[in-house]
Amino acid sequence: MSPLWRDRLALAIAPERIVLVRTHGQLRPQVVAKSLITVPGEHAAGGWQAALDTLAHTLQTDAQWQGLEVNAVLSNHLVRYQLIPWSAQITSADERAAYVRASFAQVYGDSAAQWAYSISTPQRGAAWFASAVDQALLTQLEAAVAPAPLRSVTPHLMPAFNRARRALKDKDLWFVQVEPNKLLLLLILDGRWQALSSHALGDAPWPTQLPGLLERAWHLHGVDTMPRKLVISAPETQPVTLDGADQWTVQWLPPLLHPGFSASTDAPYAMALGA
Repeated sequence: MSPLWRDRLALAIAPERIVLVRTHGQLRPQVVAKSLITVPGEHAAGGWQAALDTLAHTLQTDAQWQGLEVNAVLSNHLVRYQLIPWSAQITSADERAAYVRASFAQVYGDSAAQWAYSISTPQRGAAWFASAVDQALLTQLEAAVAPAPLRSVTPHLMPAFNRARRALKDKDLWFVQVEPNKLLLLLILDGRWQALSSHALGDAPWPTQLPGLLERAWHLHGVDTMPRKLVISAPETQPVTLDGADQWTVQWLPPLLHPGFSASTDAPYAMALGA
């Protein structure tokens, strides 16, 4: 069968749920089936085993998800991120990989040795963007979808930011990405990534927490003038007025959904589709 017509499974994995979207065709994909599956039990921060067990059971017992090319997106709950300062002394891929592993080990200790890493290759002088995922998660994910091919595994931040990039006209801004109980802040100055932080959300609605998180992140970065442009990717939140709204210029990114989806009821599927 031509790759243009082969059915595909867009999959998102979070500690508390699995998102599945089966599509037909590549140029104008049509949704064949969709499902949101709640992961049973308690969900520890960063925990993934229950989610992988739920996924494996679903793929083994429900034929509509079997035999498909799989593209998976991992929730930010399951990924660690760092911006690594650029170094002129590091010239090879092996040196860069060792440098990144050492940087994560400084923060996370010996557990970092069990992770798989992805490293960007930005322009000269720019910080390297690195992400880390438990190798055991990737191994079990590949086993869960087998014998179907696992075409890609992507941290949630990347497809959402790459989609937003087309709308980023300012060189100084904050990119804000929101999932249930998790918020990422990315500071961009002069078009370059400068700081990235991940925050577990408390009981208060995240829009009320955001201004304080921005202020703290800015003070930690230690630059005089704070950008007042926010680009927000929060598919499961309707645009609202932020606290101190007169201090910000806010651009809300609409959820990325296929035709036939409703932004009001189907927003949780956006993670699997790349937003």
